[in-house]
Amino acid sequence: MRSGARRERGIAMCQRVNCRQCGRPTYKGCGMHVEQVLANVPVSERCQCREKTGKPAAGERRSWLRDLLSR
Repeated sequence: MRSGARRERGIAMCQRVNCRQCGRPTYKGCGMHVEQVLANVPVSERCQCREKTGKPAAGERRSWLRDLLSR
């Protein structure tokens, strides 16, 4: 899968981006395709901002639908 935005049945899938805070690769989108998007990036080299703060990394937006369903 390419790291660019794709649409699957009209729903935007995840895409690879660089975190504005730490500059490491991360993702934006629904969160269901993270491993596909970051497959070529070792876990140790990925952005850890989300795990440290519990919030999306700087510059990332969470899907409103995912927020709603995770409650």
